[in-house]
Amino acid sequence: MWKCNNCGLVVSGDKPPKNCPRCGSVAEEFDLVPVETEERGEKLKPTDYLIINGSHHRHHNTHFFAEMAAEVFKEQKKSYQILDLANYKIDACWHCYSMFQDLCKDPCQNQEDDMKYLYPLLKECKGFIICSPINWNNMSAYLKHFLDRLTAVQNMFLVNDTTPMLGKTCGLIINGHEDGAYKTAFDIYMYLENLGCVLAPFGIAYTTHGASFKTEEDHAFFVGDKKTKKFVRAVANNVIKFSEIKFDYFKKIIPNCE
Repeated sequence: MWKCNNCGLVVSGDKPPKNCPRCGSVAEEFDLVPVETEERGEKLKPTDYLIINGSHHRHHNTHFFAEMAAEVFKEQKKSYQILDLANYKIDACWHCYSMFQDLCKDPCQNQEDDMKYLYPLLKECKGFIICSPINWNNMSAYLKHFLDRLTAVQNMFLVNDTTPMLGKTCGLIINGHEDGAYKTAFDIYMYLENLGCVLAPFGIAYTTHGASFKTEEDHAFFVGDKKTKKFVRAVANNVIKFSEIKFDYFKKIIPNCE
């Protein structure tokens, strides 16, 4: 039995279908049933850099750009890993902060999903790249759940004056069919800015195909677009180089929150 990671359809067969008959997802989206996400989480180890795929598809356009960025980390012999968020159970934020301010803290009150495995990776890395699709001129709902859950880390400034993410270098890679790339990028960055992260110079790359084309033609366009590849690789390089610069000013930074 095979289960589609995107829509949950279960089908039988010696191998998964080429495309999901319900949502169209590619064969790589299917897992043998049952799927043990908790075991995957327990095997995660800290690395210097993270590439976060915020799409609910773990093997489509956004993952393609994550792999493209990963080539640069590999070439420069940097410790990295790709995190496809769709592989993990990430609950919506419980909004404990709205009840009692001190309830919103690290570790997060919700220890029942896989975010407990992801927090340490973020806090121990040197830098990270978030790759996001464009959904209605914004990020995916799944990526927003992930970012919402970082409130527990950001709020430590109000709990005990600590800033676990201060100075970490970030980059953004956005892709979509048509409009909304820069809005998506800056919506994501507002979370990161409030965590004290620093956007690498020339740290945003985006690509869209266009409303005059069919969405099923997007992937082939992205694969063949040399300019997009150049810009995505530049973001990965810039995150590495900027994160390796030693700054003295971080200890003089005065945190605040929105």
